[in-house]
Amino acid sequence: MTERQTLKTRAGDIILDARKAAFLPSSQTLLVADMHLEKGSYLREVGRSVLPAFDTQDTIARLRDLADAYNPARIIALGDSFHDIHADQRLSPEASSQLRAIHSENCKLIWILGNHDPDIPSAVSGERQDHVEIDGFLLTHHPHDHAAGINICGHYHPKAKIGSRAGSVTAPCFAISEDRIIMPSFGTFTGGLYVSDPAFVDVMPDLGAVSLTYHDRLFTIRYETQEQTY
Repeated sequence: MTERQTLKTRAGDIILDARKAAFLPSSQTLLVADMHLEKGSYLREVGRSVLPAFDTQDTIARLRDLADAYNPARIIALGDSFHDIHADQRLSPEASSQLRAIHSENCKLIWILGNHDPDIPSAVSGERQDHVEIDGFLLTHHPHDHAAGINICGHYHPKAKIGSRAGSVTAPCFAISEDRIIMPSFGTFTGGLYVSDPAFVDVMPDLGAVSLTYHDRLFTIRYETQEQTY
């Protein structure tokens, strides 16, 4: 069974899911970030990668599983949902149909625009927004300050490494501070940036904890030194 943890914040509860998603119970909102749909086909066409371009199907299937588990009123994708502005030319009719099925009368699909996808393909259903504010949570792609509430964003693909007696584990993670949560990247072919990287530290110098997502489990630890978590 996939592990979930409830994080208490000044804006309200947020449920962290080991499947690299989050849920806001007060508004019945499911959150994912940085899906980078069609990255596999982009790498094959532009970078001549030999990787099979099955990432979009896998990412959408995992999103549908989450939708079935939470039955949310809305799903908000926090930017960079598509890997590039030409992704619609490579998106299969089946993938488009699956995304349209997620967006229904009972579940609204909202796309926050990111730097990879300033435009969402017209064949894809759902609202397009620069940001969304719900019950004290400011939902964005890039980090933005929100004095009265909590900013939840993506973009940085946070990952961390923790040590144990059996060795070390590196995995995507939720990066957590008092006023911001940076989501792990949800996409199948997305990489990560260590939370100790200077580029990450610049936007989250007050990082207080990381919650690693590893084999359907969450490992939440205090972030104290780069020697312990990096």
